[in-house]
Amino acid sequence: MKKIASMLLLLIFVFSCQKESIQNEEELATEQINTEITPKDFSASNDNYSPREIMEINLRWTAYIAGSVLRNSPEAQNQVAILLQNGNTVIHLAALLENDTAFANKFREFASLYFILGNPNHDKTRPNPPPQGNPINLTNIFIDYILNENCIELYFPKSMDYTGAYNITTTGHPMNAIDDFNDGIIRYYSPIMVNVNGSLLYSTTHEVTVNDAYVQNNDNIIIARPYRSVHNVIGGPDCFYLQYDDIERFTDFLDY
Repeated sequence: MKKIASMLLLLIFVFSCQKESIQNEEELATEQINTEITPKDFSASNDNYSPREIMEINLRWTAYIAGSVLRNSPEAQNQVAILLQNGNTVIHLAALLENDTAFANKFREFASLYFILGNPNHDKTRPNPPPQGNPINLTNIFIDYILNENCIELYFPKSMDYTGAYNITTTGHPMNAIDDFNDGIIRYYSPIMVNVNGSLLYSTTHEVTVNDAYVQNNDNIIIARPYRSVHNVIGGPDCFYLQYDDIERFTDFLDY
């Protein structure tokens, strides 16, 4: 009887130790995630952004410049329309920027304008803050980040429709699994504006909050987000994104 009691006490002790070990591991994992996911601070006084914040900043700018390109270039519109055929709603950024195409050329041109001039001609509102890096070489730093250092795609929940006085709204993934919205920019129709050359400018920009209801009730939305790839190329970007393992699927954000 004493042997049975001793065995029971031993089992209880082992089970307790295992339970405590599991709890400690879970607490440590939670602590690590909580340490990494700090509240966003995009204020002008903050010059020390986390990797998540840097990713989000670049995603919002990627979508914003893509929206500007599609508002101003019929050739780029045709290029995107071909890639969005047959119900497709996702385009990898590499498909748009790797080659010498109308979209790629305009994207680089507009990126340089935004980063050098700040608010060129008709754009009243832009994502804030700008991407990080040396202002002299910021366009190249930005392009390298979104094209060569990461795997990024553009999601068009309702494809694109350029008929009439259309608007384009852009935003980026918030880089956490909690937020179901993010700040965005709407580029809307304003045909009365004229630039310095006398040609008409057909859009201006304004801040909006993009959430599920917004996606339901508006067309021409562009969302930039990372995508995971198990086929990483040697010397290419690491697209496993294990550092963001709290986000199970990037595609869940504003999925339509």
